[in-house]
Amino acid sequence: MRLQQQESIPGNDFGSTLRVLVAQQEQAVRDALVERVHDALGVHADAVNTASAVRKLLSAHEGEFVLAVVDTRLPDAPEGEVLEVLTSNQIPTIAITSQVTEPVATRLQDRHIIDCVLKRSDEDSELIADLVTRTLLNHTRKILFYSSNDFNRKVIRQMLDIHRYTVIDVRTEADVRRQLESNRDISLVLIDHQAIEQDELALINSLRQNYRREDLSIAAVCDTPNPACTARLLRVGANDVISKPYQADEFYYRIKQCVESVERVREIKFSATRDSLTGIYNRDYLFDVGEKIYASAQRGDIKLSMAMIQIDNFDSLTTLHGLEVSNEVLKTIAPILQKELRKNDVLARYNAGTFACLAANVGDHNAIMVFERIRQLIAKTPVQCGATVVNITGSIGVSTFPDETFLAMIGNAQEALDYAKEHGQNCVHVTN
Repeated sequence: MRLQQQESIPGNDFGSTLRVLVAQQEQAVRDALVERVHDALGVHADAVNTASAVRKLLSAHEGEFVLAVVDTRLPDAPEGEVLEVLTSNQIPTIAITSQVTEPVATRLQDRHIIDCVLKRSDEDSELIADLVTRTLLNHTRKILFYSSNDFNRKVIRQMLDIHRYTVIDVRTEADVRRQLESNRDISLVLIDHQAIEQDELALINSLRQNYRREDLSIAAVCDTPNPACTARLLRVGANDVISKPYQADEFYYRIKQCVESVERVREIKFSATRDSLTGIYNRDYLFDVGEKIYASAQRGDIKLSMAMIQIDNFDSLTTLHGLEVSNEVLKTIAPILQKELRKNDVLARYNAGTFACLAANVGDHNAIMVFERIRQLIAKTPVQCGATVVNITGSIGVSTFPDETFLAMIGNAQEALDYAKEHGQNCVHVTN
């Protein structure tokens, strides 16, 4: 069967063409929000304090605003009338209110009102700025929507597009699995419970064999409330069940919770496996993943090379110029190494001034070429930290023989590095 699938990335990439509209009475909040959005995202924000000024901006920049942040009690629109101006133009809007009157509450029900913030204190600007940032970054969050019903798929897509999520919609169970395999960064699988032909309980149960709750959220959308069905769906592995009829804001909050719960786990895992200074993998990750890659090499599936890359005289450099300069050296060299190595190679910070690289399918000849090129790039890259400029070199030791254990292979690479340092530094030594 031919794959019937679409992918949308709502809005634009960040840049000069992306605009945010801010309508807020309090100048301090208004100015802080504009500054925060610009500094954090490089996004242009137009700030005004009346509904009439909002209308003028919309007329002058028709179709350019991707998000609005507005006070529901503007001087010339005290009952949230400005919300209708924005939603009629289909602009996703974050409402700020100190009092939810009946007229305001009615206007907040529009699906283009993506959130409502109650005024609290001076913390408002930070809270709102964080909300704006998260909303604009939603295009990096992928949601897979599974439904065989064209109408339902269109409605759900339109709602998710308002929040700028990247939406992939599919019609078959096979397509669900195919998309999950090719898009490992999908955060949520949303299943249209009443519109699919297959047994969704079996599908969710099957997905949970490969994806844990903390790694992938699964939510079902049901046409009618059914406590027994909801319980069964949750029991087999759904994170949430959304029953119709639902308010737009309820739908959005539940989607948000599902997506952000997975995102928080990913952030924790990222922090646990990364070096805080350079952003590349840390030593613990190298040993964890390295053992698995090494086991594959032992079975004869792949060739394997292990390299130790050390900044020459790193301790002396730190003593002479200080920790700030030596840190800048590491932050400068790390992306150079990442760029020269392949995506599947494992690059980690091994200790103070040493990087380790585990490269698959790199034999003796290729290892010499790859790491000689890296050595030359290190030597050609001056590092500047304030007024201080330092020229550095690197010594590299490489082992291309798997040996009896992964630790032994690291030891061979370390011995090759010691040999390179003892024979003049700024050179590559390969052992096999």
